[in-house]
Amino acid sequence: MENKLQKFIAQRIRILRKQAGMTQMELEEKAGLGFNYIYKLENKPSNITISTLYKIIEALEVDIPTFFDMKQGIDEETEDLLLLLAELPKQKRHEFTKALSILIKSLK
Repeated sequence: MENKLQKFIAQRIRILRKQAGMTQMELEEKAGLGFNYIYKLENKPSNITISTLYKIIEALEVDIPTFFDMKQGIDEETEDLLLLLAELPKQKRHEFTKALSILIKSLK
């Protein structure tokens, strides 16, 4: 069972890796990790040691506060959307995020 911290770390690695223009294999090589490690980390519930996470953060060339700051680089329009979303009742937020997720995936 995947916990929220595992999911956050996996998503954050994927986002920062893509922003850096790296493939999973390039990140694995730069961080000195094994074959398919990043793929498994990004796509399957898995535990990661602090030392491995540190290697990944260094390979991504970001500092620790940047790694854990999800608002880093969010533009004003996105921030406004997040504020509007936070004002919705919980059930409506769930419905909206589910619909938005489907829309975003269809655009990829």
